Amino acid sequence: MKKIALLLVTLISFSFLVKADPFDDMMQSMKSSQTIGLTKFFSSSVELTLLENEGIYSKQQSEQMIKNFFVQHPPKNVNLQHKGSSAQGAKYAIITYEASNGKFRVYIFMKDNGQGLQVNEFRIERE
Repeated sequence: MKKIALLLVTLISFSFLVKADPFDDMMQSMKSSQTIGLTKFFSSSVELTLLENEGIYSKQQSEQMIKNFFVQHPPKNVNLQHKGSSAQGAKYAIITYEASNGKFRVYIFMKDNGQGLQVNEFRIERE
């Protein structure tokens, strides 16, 4: 009985050490149009493609542009299509974003910039 209790305590303790997947957090933020919850993972400058707008923007500029996107295209459904990682440690996700006025594909690319894993490229394109 003591071994089972010790195993249970160990498993519970370990579960607190495992970090949540940032893509899950970003998807939840997209589902609720929470721009700050999404951009908290952004690097200080981000390669941002938002429909026809494309460029390298500051985290604050990106936040405002995505906020405007959410206002113009409120989320109806957000689904993860694919995620993976490269041998160099970069991570990516492809997400389907369905709004009441159209469907979009979201591409998120993250890499470690020396300050942990951060979004370096974020794209929203029409499907």
